[in-house]
Amino acid sequence: MAATMAAQPLPPPAAPPVANRASLALALPLAPPLPDPSQRTSLYVGDLHPEVTEEDLLTLFSRVGPVSSVHLCRDRLSHNSLCYAYVNFKSHSAADTALTNLRYTELRGKSMRIMWRQRDPIQRKTGTGNLFVKNLDSSITSARLQEIFIKYGEILSCKVAEENGKSKGFGFVQFDSEISAMAALNAVNGTVLEGKKL
Repeated sequence: MAATMAAQPLPPPAAPPVANRASLALALPLAPPLPDPSQRTSLYVGDLHPEVTEEDLLTLFSRVGPVSSVHLCRDRLSHNSLCYAYVNFKSHSAADTALTNLRYTELRGKSMRIMWRQRDPIQRKTGTGNLFVKNLDSSITSARLQEIFIKYGEILSCKVAEENGKSKGFGFVQFDSEISAMAALNAVNGTVLEGKKL
């Protein structure tokens, strides 16, 4: 009589070795370093009139320095302007001159908002250094708000919220660091501007 063998269950697969947090961190690729601010050549241009074209932007920005490219952002389906663009210069000095001299310039009857292109998605999405400024007088424009806050640090974005071309009484200022934002908050919070307490 043949002997029968009972089926033996297979042993469970070996668990992968447990790595500590330090080794996991070392295994992950490091994020590329942020570009040196003195090497930036790309500007974000927002609040554009819907009829502004690439040619309009190229003509205007070429007056301050050599432009390498202009990209007007458009809706993928309708191809209508999304009312913002990126202007890339051949040098940092030309971009810096454009930022200084053309900020809040009118193009086709609408004031443009210009700032350095922000390539750090974490800083863009988390709102690092972002201040909400309320109780603004209707006479306060984005340009005036920028003048008030510029002395506290580098501003990435500054905008008074509008509806149908009229101020909604509040705005946003984003600094490049929390330190600058806190300095501005401590200095400006509670001050009176055009008869209204901020």
